[in-house]
Amino acid sequence: MNIYLLDTNIISEPSKPAKNDKVIGKIEQNIDFSCISSITWGEVLSGIKCLSKGAKREALQEYYVNQVQKIFDIIPFDTSAAAVYSDLVERLRDKGTPAPKFDMMIAATAIANNLILVTRNTADFKAIADVSTLMLENWFEEK
Repeated sequence: MNIYLLDTNIISEPSKPAKNDKVIGKIEQNIDFSCISSITWGEVLSGIKCLSKGAKREALQEYYVNQVQKIFDIIPFDTSAAAVYSDLVERLRDKGTPAPKFDMMIAATAIANNLILVTRNTADFKAIADVSTLMLENWFEEK
């Protein structure tokens, strides 16, 4: 059973040279309860393809394709998430606080699947949380 939807800045932490031990510990502790969105997966793949060919690109491709993709379920942006997304667009427009489309799609995936969105960038999702049932956690700040 999935409880957490991990954002790009969480799943990328293990691939960094200077890893945050707290975040790595939380990922390991919750690996069986975590997933990623198809939107996050698309961000990751496109980010890798933007890199010049070489050792760094190959290492990241190896990490994401042979580890992340095999460990975590990838939750699709489906019709339920699309309905939530359209509600978020309307609510944020009415409030005059639009949010980036990809952030709204990731948040909609979390809401539609009753998942807690784990991200380092909680401020990016605050406006969305203010008009919805989005649940947020930041494993970089948790004790």
